[in-house]
Amino acid sequence: MFDRITSFLKTHEIDLLQTQQRMAVVFHVENNQDELLSFIDNLWFHRKLIISPYIEGALPAERAVEKLGEEYELVIFDAREVFYPDALGVVSGVLCGGGYLLILLPEKSKWNKRKSVFLEHVDKLLVNQPGVHYFKDKDSCLNDFSLAKPVFENKLASDISPYRSDDQKRAVESIVNSIRNKSDYCCVLTSGRGRGKSSALGFISALLLERDRFNILISAPKLRVADTLFEHLQKHCPGGVPGRTEFTYNDSTVKFIAPDLLLEKLPEADVLFIDEAAVIPVSMLDKLLKHYPKIIFSTTTHGYEGTGRGFILKFYKLLDDVKPGWDNIELFQPIRWSKDDKLEKWIEEVLFLNTALSVKPAIPDKVSDCQVQLVNRFELLENKKKLSNIFSLLIFAHYRTSPSDFQYLLDSEDIRIYNLEYKNISLGIVAINQEGGFDSALSTAIYRGERRPQGNLLAQTLCFHGGSEGAAGLSYARVMRIAIHPALQGLGLGSYLLKQVIKKEQISGMDVIGSSFSATGALLDFWDKAGLSILRLGFSRDHITAAHSAVMAKALTPDGEKVIDSLKLKFNYNISLWLQGPLSGLTNKIKNHTLLCSNSHKSSQLVQGDLDDVDSFACFNRNYEACMPAIMRFINTVILPSDSVDKVLNDQERKIVYLSKKYMSDWKMIISDMNKNNKSQIASKAQAIKLLRLSLKKLRNIKPD
Repeated sequence: MFDRITSFLKTHEIDLLQTQQRMAVVFHVENNQDELLSFIDNLWFHRKLIISPYIEGALPAERAVEKLGEEYELVIFDAREVFYPDALGVVSGVLCGGGYLLILLPEKSKWNKRKSVFLEHVDKLLVNQPGVHYFKDKDSCLNDFSLAKPVFENKLASDISPYRSDDQKRAVESIVNSIRNKSDYCCVLTSGRGRGKSSALGFISALLLERDRFNILISAPKLRVADTLFEHLQKHCPGGVPGRTEFTYNDSTVKFIAPDLLLEKLPEADVLFIDEAAVIPVSMLDKLLKHYPKIIFSTTTHGYEGTGRGFILKFYKLLDDVKPGWDNIELFQPIRWSKDDKLEKWIEEVLFLNTALSVKPAIPDKVSDCQVQLVNRFELLENKKKLSNIFSLLIFAHYRTSPSDFQYLLDSEDIRIYNLEYKNISLGIVAINQEGGFDSALSTAIYRGERRPQGNLLAQTLCFHGGSEGAAGLSYARVMRIAIHPALQGLGLGSYLLKQVIKKEQISGMDVIGSSFSATGALLDFWDKAGLSILRLGFSRDHITAAHSAVMAKALTPDGEKVIDSLKLKFNYNISLWLQGPLSGLTNKIKNHTLLCSNSHKSSQLVQGDLDDVDSFACFNRNYEACMPAIMRFINTVILPSDSVDKVLNDQERKIVYLSKKYMSDWKMIISDMNKNNKSQIASKAQAIKLLRLSLKKLRNIKPD
């Protein structure tokens, strides 16, 4: 087999290089690891990337994203154990024209017994596909490939150097000229993957710094996204001083700043770059638009990490209102492979990157004219139109929808997909994840912070963070995604769809339906209108959205009602103390929302359940912030009035108790005061928490005087 594959690679190597196309070669590895390693060692390619959990020196699929921006002649993608679609998207983007993508599948007998709907989808795309050769078995015939002649739109490299394409050159020169000569300028730079968008930002920065004094800010979901920009700065501004998050050149600077800090601080800048802008909520970009006169947004229109197509639809409407006359520049020419590359099209189909919304669906006279149906995932593969409709709705609705999400939706037995349909067109979608139903032993372990079962967000959150030990035993229907066609939003279709789904989930026997989402006023209103109660706000904010998460839920059975009513009362009783402590950083709009104000109570008296929170924090591993209101009431009503504290606690233990009362959740101040006069060795929040647990455990036996 490996001799045949080697012969195949050599046969087509010259044609691939001449056409600058790429090819996927897919084959099964039949328990012959030694032969495989020998085959790989003998491959003659100089720039080789191996993604595998089994091959020594290879990179795990989870770390494939680290290779973004690099270029390889050969990529080996080992999918024998687990198929990681996001990783496949990454490595296909670093493979240069003329290169091979070798995909390793498990032995044929194991592959034929697959139960994965996603892998069934992959299997259907292995045969008779341009740019793909599948060695189905050892007797596979070598296809007589005829590669199309290359479509070269680029001039010789020397004509456009240092740029990689005419597209890139024109875009950079246009943007630089506008930044220099206009007092107010907004541009959106878009492209598919591998078109040189990020490197274009590097060229723009370098040109600005070479001639003028500029203070440039670059913001992106992750620092690694800006690596390409900083690499180009070092290359084209050789006299500059590089740093991990900034670059200085003469009197100019380019600094990276995380989106949440950018929104909070709004630091001064001559121009602001937002790379991968589709990952950042439009409401956040609106605030930046109104603050910075010169701002460049760039985003990938579709890719392994999510999508920019939904972003474009929403954001362009905002730009028309806020920045009339804004510039729209798109890069079309690939910089690493030919324009007619067949592998790119195949990868897009495998990873569902080529789905498209129905352009203008018919509008029902009334919402009840629509049908809500449970989708059969196996039948979905046979109905490409419906699959495209449903997946495109998910892509346009949520900026973080990735190929791995589609794999999970197709494969997980805990997933239910509801389709809102009118005249055979999908108008909306709800994806439900079934969670919970744990036995008492596991529920107790979750409550104590000893176990954290994956894929059970609601059950785990309400049990551990909410402090309801029995909550994990209930059955939950968590709304993972809800999406309505963008042309039909605001017509009540989302509320109708959710109402029907709630009825169906109640009939199916679920105890609770709920959702977790980034807390905005509009979303809190939507879920409140659907009859869900707020049960939790996350204590940390998302570094991209700068928002705190919210959990809202509705009981569907008497058992669910007992838990949800209890947690609702607990949230309303604790929220005033949380707002003074770990939730003090909430925006005023959220702080003043009716859900946080109308039902809140003054929480000074120790109530039933408080001692459970204190004990579970002191004796186990419950989260401090979740238990903080109960701890504060315990200290106020039981400990502070008692003269027995000095007899039970030493100086450090006594001090940590009083400081936690004074500063609540300001751990910097608690640690600072603990270390005054060098009387303590508390250097971290973890150490302070450990000391507080010990102190409270000792104090639990003290009775009021």
